[in-house]
Amino acid sequence: MKIVKDYSKLLAPLSVVSFDKDNEVAMIADDLKEHKMINFDGAKKQICKNYRSTELKSCDGMLIKDDCRYLIEFKNQSEGNITKDKIKDKAFDSVALISINENKTREEIAQNTIFILVYNNEKYEENPNSYAPAPSMDKFAQTLKRWAKLENWEMYPKKFDTKEYIGTFYKNVYTVDLKDFMATFFDKIFE
Repeated sequence: MKIVKDYSKLLAPLSVVSFDKDNEVAMIADDLKEHKMINFDGAKKQICKNYRSTELKSCDGMLIKDDCRYLIEFKNQSEGNITKDKIKDKAFDSVALISINENKTREEIAQNTIFILVYNNEKYEENPNSYAPAPSMDKFAQTLKRWAKLENWEMYPKKFDTKEYIGTFYKNVYTVDLKDFMATFFDKIFE
């Protein structure tokens, strides 16, 4: 029995799903009805409220399109300021939430679910636990992958140890800067 029976009641504009509460700004200021996603944080709250004393972590948004499920986490901070363990918790717990709500096995979920982490390298803040973003290294990696005839989404490195989730929890994972997400991923996901 599904706890969240109808995900469509949780549809929200991208400006809501990508909203950064700390800085009070949307990463993607898009309110078009064609670009709505399921507010997966809202689904998590409904699933956890009667069954856990503390909430699980979850990705911000979920979109189901053409038999593919996209779980997207928006972090309005530089990759160097992101805590790897928090991303891994969100990626793992999101699969658990889907499994619980939809009564699906991990293997079934991994067949058609893609995890995307969108960060914002323009928001780098220096601190003792961070590192400066290295866009030149990303471009170098993309060039090498192009030479290896990898195209489009496959050109992007898989950061924060998310590569180990491929095949186990997700069909694929992508970790990209906001500019790359808008230039390469956005139209394919939302159009």
